[in-house]
Amino acid sequence: MTVSGQAPTQAIPKLFLGFSTEFTTLPLIQNHVSTYEKVLYNLTPEETASLPLRIGGDSAEHVRFEPHAAPWAFSPNPRLVRDTAKIIEDLGLRVILDINTVSSTQQEAAAWMKGLTSSAQLRAGRFVAFEIGNEPDIYSPEAWKRGIGIEGNAPHNPAGVAPADLPKEITATSFAKQFQAYANALHRAAPTVPVIAPALAEATDNLEWIKTLLRYRTKNLRAVSAHIYPYSACAQPGAAKYPTIHKVLSENATAGMARTVAPAIAVAHQAGLGLRLTEINSVTCGGLEGVSNTFATALWAPDALFELMNAGVDGVNLHARVTSINRPFSFDQRGLQTRPLFYGLALFKRMLSGGSVRLVPVHVRSGRSVHLKVWAVRGDATQDEGTPFIRNPLNVLVINKGRRSALVNLHLPTSSRGYVQRLLAPSASSTSGVTLDGQQFSHQGFWQGKQASGTQFTAPPSGSTLTPTSDGSYVLRVSGYSAAMLTVPVPASTLAGPPQPAGPAGLFG
Repeated sequence: MTVSGQAPTQAIPKLFLGFSTEFTTLPLIQNHVSTYEKVLYNLTPEETASLPLRIGGDSAEHVRFEPHAAPWAFSPNPRLVRDTAKIIEDLGLRVILDINTVSSTQQEAAAWMKGLTSSAQLRAGRFVAFEIGNEPDIYSPEAWKRGIGIEGNAPHNPAGVAPADLPKEITATSFAKQFQAYANALHRAAPTVPVIAPALAEATDNLEWIKTLLRYRTKNLRAVSAHIYPYSACAQPGAAKYPTIHKVLSENATAGMARTVAPAIAVAHQAGLGLRLTEINSVTCGGLEGVSNTFATALWAPDALFELMNAGVDGVNLHARVTSINRPFSFDQRGLQTRPLFYGLALFKRMLSGGSVRLVPVHVRSGRSVHLKVWAVRGDATQDEGTPFIRNPLNVLVINKGRRSALVNLHLPTSSRGYVQRLLAPSASSTSGVTLDGQQFSHQGFWQGKQASGTQFTAPPSGSTLTPTSDGSYVLRVSGYSAAMLTVPVPASTLAGPPQPAGPAGLFG
């Protein structure tokens, strides 16, 4: 693997990685506010100092902001709004709020959003966007009537009660007209908050929805939004979309996902807009036991995120209900419970540490007997979270998604001693025993393990340093089904190649 000192680099959006959760998840988070804050803190890159939290999903189309809502509605009470606002303020989160366009009105939505954006509980600027709609391209009254479900309890709408004016169908044109009405009402209520839309389930298959939306675009539309999951737990066993560990580790789950959204990226950028994936995960329909909760997802996550970034996606929100199988973490009587996916996201966060970071192209040559992915990122400041203090770091991530161990020769524009962090588990199918640089995340929300104090290392752990060989290259062994991140300092004048042409700056920098 070679990193050239003069290769063009690509700026990484500051708010690239975010989370998405359902309105109905909020009551559970309400009982674990302090621990939830620690989790999000440990997944937020230092340079960003903020993380976009999208609140929405299927539950959004059932939310009514009124005290005596209908049986089919989820109505956030004042305490829930207050506790959610506390999390947002404590962590400095930026919020994307999904707006109900099926069972509410633009007048109701505008009135409540005006109240929220002017609330003393939330400082101005916390709302990064209102998202109008949620998967209108696959809407059906029958699916809506099945209800949203209250997380961890019985279905919320077991009788299938619905408002009399529930839409029979939604078309690209009817949605675009509805979007325009909502966007204008929201602009009058909260003129400083942009909107994004239409949160398509199948952005490429339904590309015409985006083109139709653009014909009705408003001045506050700042980004196109969509969802993508390479596999579905709702698919039948044997179907192409049915998930397996092997499929999650395949290129279709990462590079293939990036190719799928490429047409939508092109249409959005041609219109001068960004494209944000406000829901992603490896498997939809809540995930599949024995796949979505395994170490395979930890190896999938950083590779998928870098593939989407490299393709021109402006940001992603990993959809994370705290009771679903595909969740990165959850809560029980002992406190926080992390799953392998959490560790893959934590490793991605560490890759983005080190000041203003840029994606650096790499050249890789390998035999067919190994399945390696390599990504490189450089920073321009001191990286000190999870690593020794390193100025102007170059972070190189090697992901081995095959069973065979690999010996990697890294040719880098530096000869300084480096520091290696490893993401390890007993096997790709492991659901526990995962470590990141020898550490695990505790039930209380802290890293615990070798030579650590809080969340920062006081010294490089023994055996984790790497020095170049006599020919100037670094030799790194990466065992099967694992990942390793090498951090080395580089001179400030190195890796200063010309920047690649960027898409629109968009909403998320």
